[in-house]
Amino acid sequence: MGAAAEYLGEDLIFIISQPRSGSTLLQRVLAGHPDIQTSAETWLMLHPIYGFGRGGIRTEYDHGSAAHGIREFLQFYTDGEQVYTSAIRAWARELYGNALRKGGKQLFLDKTPRYYFIVPELYRVFPRARFIFLLRNPLAVLASELKTYVKDDWNKLSSFDADLRKAPGLILAGIKTLGDKATVIRYEEFVSDPERNITALCQSLGLSFHESMLDYGKTEAPRGKMNDPVGIHRHTRPSTESLDKWKSLAADRQARHLALAYLRDLGEDTLAQFGYSYADIAQALQSGRTAGSGMLYPWQVAITPQENWNFRQRASSELYYALRRRGPLLGPVAAGWRMARYLWRQLKAGLRAAPRHRL
Repeated sequence: MGAAAEYLGEDLIFIISQPRSGSTLLQRVLAGHPDIQTSAETWLMLHPIYGFGRGGIRTEYDHGSAAHGIREFLQFYTDGEQVYTSAIRAWARELYGNALRKGGKQLFLDKTPRYYFIVPELYRVFPRARFIFLLRNPLAVLASELKTYVKDDWNKLSSFDADLRKAPGLILAGIKTLGDKATVIRYEEFVSDPERNITALCQSLGLSFHESMLDYGKTEAPRGKMNDPVGIHRHTRPSTESLDKWKSLAADRQARHLALAYLRDLGEDTLAQFGYSYADIAQALQSGRTAGSGMLYPWQVAITPQENWNFRQRASSELYYALRRRGPLLGPVAAGWRMARYLWRQLKAGLRAAPRHRL
């Protein structure tokens, strides 16, 4: 017998989206298909693809040196970079294939939102996989992040910087790269007419539609913690309940400030390519009265990791939280004291690090 054909992902389906875009709902509906096996977010393909030398990764063992070593090994002792790609394919065939055999299914659906970072590489490694791009109003994504994870601890927002600001552009670039091999579905259209949209999606994927898929309450939930912790459990069928919840951002001064700043960061062109109107979203955010008073936590401070803050950003954060804790009289004094202590620590660290010269 001849060697088995190289694995090209013919039994894989990837969902690419921003987190909090309704990908868990779409996954659960598709999981109701008799041929589809899925799981909690696997994150499987990020490690091997980043391992070849992609930036954006920090490791204890020094990722840069490891990537350099891998490239040299491939260059001098193998048939080249394609060997690494073939190794990823073989590794993926074993992992996904084992899950399919165990589940008795034919197709594996991998829903890992941060695959938006590696769409071109995924497509190169698995050219026969099916790719679903789920789009949702990014302001709805922001509203969900704020409610689910941030919860008024504005410093946490920086953890979602890439999800909010990088993901839309990378998703659009991925759709362009795949061309007619990209299947695009919009969350708002999906939940408004689920039968029509899932029927069309199944047809695009080369699958039969089963009406029972829409009643996902009867479909076993993926096991594991890497899943939607909130929304999916409120219904058993796609619902329009969350369509306009993002508009509640307009009712709070702080939330509206963050939303309008995020909208400006995205820009009209990105929103238009996603299929949403910049002007309509801005109008919805600026309409009506807003609750709250006092200092606003700046968007640029909230979205920037603390280790990257400049002096002004750190001072803004200290003042905001000091005002909340101590009030308008003692707050500025407390913030000033904390910033003085910070400067003193920085000065001492600089003195310790400075080279000493003998006379």
